[in-house]
Amino acid sequence: IKTANNEYYLIEINPRIPAWVYLAVGAGQNIPEALVKLAIGETVPPYKSYQLGKMFIRYSYDMIGDISQFEKLSMTGEL
Repeated sequence: IKTANNEYYLIEINPRIPAWVYLAVGAGQNIPEALVKLAIGETVPPYKSYQLGKMFIRYSYDMIGDISQFEKLSMTGEL
């Protein structure tokens, strides 16, 4: 946003980080943290190591249910 005094204010950052970024974090490479540091002018050294043997699974399940069950689902996460 630009003010009447010609000052600029950043009100939102939407980096569109993909879901698989959790794999990098789980392997010891926190990419979102590095992006924030770069954005505020900090130096981020290259990652030199990572943990082997990690995997990422994204699981989605489609389900048809009765609308009367929606309250229970939204409150407990279960049907």
